[in-house]
Amino acid sequence: MTIELERGHNVVAVSICLPVYNGERFIAAAIESALNQTFKDFELIIIDDASTDRSFEIVKSYAEKDARIRLLRNEANAGLFQNYNRCLNESRGEYIKTFAQDDLLEPTMLQKQVEVLANNPNVGLVTTAKRWVSEAGETLKTLRTFERDTTVSGREVIRYNLIRLTNWVGEPSTVMYRAALRGAGFDTDLFHYGDIDYWFRIVEGCDYFYLDEVLCGFRRHTESATSKNLSGMYFALDILRMGEKYASYLEEIGESREHFLKRALEEIALNVDHLVQKEGLDVQKCLVARPSQMPIDEAAAFKELSFDSLRYITSLLAQVSDLEHKMADQKQNLESQIEEMRRSTSWKITAPLRSIAKSRAGSV
Repeated sequence: MTIELERGHNVVAVSICLPVYNGERFIAAAIESALNQTFKDFELIIIDDASTDRSFEIVKSYAEKDARIRLLRNEANAGLFQNYNRCLNESRGEYIKTFAQDDLLEPTMLQKQVEVLANNPNVGLVTTAKRWVSEAGETLKTLRTFERDTTVSGREVIRYNLIRLTNWVGEPSTVMYRAALRGAGFDTDLFHYGDIDYWFRIVEGCDYFYLDEVLCGFRRHTESATSKNLSGMYFALDILRMGEKYASYLEEIGESREHFLKRALEEIALNVDHLVQKEGLDVQKCLVARPSQMPIDEAAAFKELSFDSLRYITSLLAQVSDLEHKMADQKQNLESQIEEMRRSTSWKITAPLRSIAKSRAGSV
């Protein structure tokens, strides 16, 4: 399909934004999956975030052979979302395709996502189905948000994800959006939910499109930023921040801050338990798992989380105590009713019948 674009000052159709930090294990595979796209009108912006491994050298070897690669390097480590923002500022495309150093793009991904945006002017952001892949690139699981291609209004996307406390829009590697909607970029004060927060701001005034084709691979491994944010419980801090940032959406559906806090803490607890049961998380692993950058006061943030958690536990204990008292009262009332029945005339009159019934039951 031929796609005609009115670019204005843009010099390419798509800017693929690929921040890199100590990604020597998988960066070559990521770059090759981008260069092997069937859609050729793109630039691949790669910014190395002061890596201490061979990442820069690996990328440089590709950049020397393909003019579509624009390689830059930060003098000091800026952190993932700050590095993404520099990539965005350098981009010159009509559309922006975010990418991650661990992940893989299927050959037709750019073509299919550009077609959606070019043919649907009300759509600002498009994502696709994905597959989780192992360190060796083997498919572990296929994930689909819907059963078919689906368009959802941006505000509904925000409400639904806040209700579910999840990110079904997708990770950066699943996303493409219009450069005109880039705004201020990723919130660098967030650890784990910086992507869904950014997607929220992009789609607030437009539609979201889900393309039901598996067009990217999201790699799962212990050294990924996702794993560190989960193991270090930084995702919990982000959930609370998201409740604050999008309080107006929660108010629209009639949810108070107190109710959101309870719901958020329950979700956090379930996630921690899952990490303990399935990933072997313990206190020591939690303590050593840290992001490359700490944009906020960690002690203050976790102090707030602890305070809210303890207050919620107190309310749960009060509910349990109240339930125990009610059950005790019900038991006492039931025992009184049984004793009163045993003293009644009807109980005494029917004693022979109960004796016969008991004898028959014993002989069966």
